Amino acid sequence: MNVVIIGPAHPLRGGLSTYNHRLAQEFQKNNHTVSIYTFSLQYPDFLFPGKTQYSTDPAPSDLNIKVKINSINPFNWLIVGNELKNLKPDLIIIRYWLPLMGPCLGTIARIAKVTSIPK
Repeated sequence: MNVVIIGPAHPLRGGLSTYNHRLAQEFQKNNHTVSIYTFSLQYPDFLFPGKTQYSTDPAPSDLNIKVKINSINPFNWLIVGNELKNLKPDLIIIRYWLPLMGPCLGTIARIAKVTSIPK
């Protein structure tokens, strides 16, 4: 099965990134192909409550992480949505955690929609 996970991943830090890495690794252990689509810009720096939203750790070498989504650029949402539509994944998992991400992730999902449920 070809799986796409949309959500935080390296170079972003935090629990959601770690969870998405582990979820992808579990799919890979079960012989599924996995790509993680993460954010080139999650949200502007002035909205981030900590020092930095980026990790200084090296990227996991066993994961296919694509840093592509700009959460505040609607033109980018169209590009990513069409890329996923052309990729034709069997399953798209979207990690939604902030209302600010709704328009971005919803637009990508509508464009890239998976039309059947995998067995």
